[in-house]
Amino acid sequence: MYQISQRYCRYYYDETLMYLISEAGCLSTFRCYEKHGLWGQRANYKVKAMKTGIFLALAAVLLLVVLPAKAENTKVPNNPVIATVDGAKIFRSDIDLARAQLPEQFRSLPMDQIFTPLVNQLIRSKLIATRARAAKLDTSVLYKRRLALLKDRLLGEMLLDEMIGDRVDEEALRARYRETIAKLPSREEIRARHILVKTKDEALSIVKELIAGADFAALAVAKSIGPSKSRGGDLDYFGRGQMVPPFEQAAFALARGEFTKVPVQSPFGWHVIKVEDRRQSKPPTFEESRPKLVQELSEEITADLVKSLITSAKIERFEADGTAPRLKLIQPSLTR
Repeated sequence: MYQISQRYCRYYYDETLMYLISEAGCLSTFRCYEKHGLWGQRANYKVKAMKTGIFLALAAVLLLVVLPAKAENTKVPNNPVIATVDGAKIFRSDIDLARAQLPEQFRSLPMDQIFTPLVNQLIRSKLIATRARAAKLDTSVLYKRRLALLKDRLLGEMLLDEMIGDRVDEEALRARYRETIAKLPSREEIRARHILVKTKDEALSIVKELIAGADFAALAVAKSIGPSKSRGGDLDYFGRGQMVPPFEQAAFALARGEFTKVPVQSPFGWHVIKVEDRRQSKPPTFEESRPKLVQELSEEITADLVKSLITSAKIERFEADGTAPRLKLIQPSLTR
């Protein structure tokens, strides 16, 4: 694992976009790769990709927030004007819409931290859109086609948001949680430490020291070449199927407090393993399961809706060139 310090985050600072990164938790020494999904990647290679990806995603989202040429403020209460661009108004509700489209790590930030960047980006979007209208790009066939696709997608998202909001409530989530937990089998887990070395002779020497009374964790810190050495070789709890077979077989054969007298070879080297504890696994709590439950129920609602619509619709397919199908093929499911 690699850490990215504050200076890397600030290096790519942009007053309207990368401000969000600097305020998203990447202050002092912070694992930005964890915050932004960069597990196991080198920071000096991935931070540029992170900056570029977030810049493009955020800019694209905000540019798609369509502010009408003559925006109205008649239907949304407490909706003040927060900027004007050549007389065209940008309302507080426009900021709220833009914020709702941000990635979760930015959307959850306090409004006072993202207000100015969002306003700046909406102003830029308004300026660019005004120039595009002056060039009559809004009358082009391509614009109208793309706008039609965006409208269809937006209407679909609004319908699904409404249906999911009505049906995925606390009662539905807890009912699904109880149903899911009932199906989860309990499994045995062990908590183990290990000392990884390059040769069998090194491992045998460590076994002799342990038999003589040496502390396992201290030996791991001193002699292990594995990434867990700083933790005294501690691998925390794990179940079957999570380790390479030779390691798993040896570890699960040990009693609590016992260590391997015969070194275990794996593709990584030679291991001396000690089991610290054994337990039966515990199911995740309701709150830990909530995001997955919401996703599952939402996907089911979407699939059921599409399936019901398909049954009442007349759907025709053609080849990529618009001609009639030359072969009758099994079509992919529209419900996925």
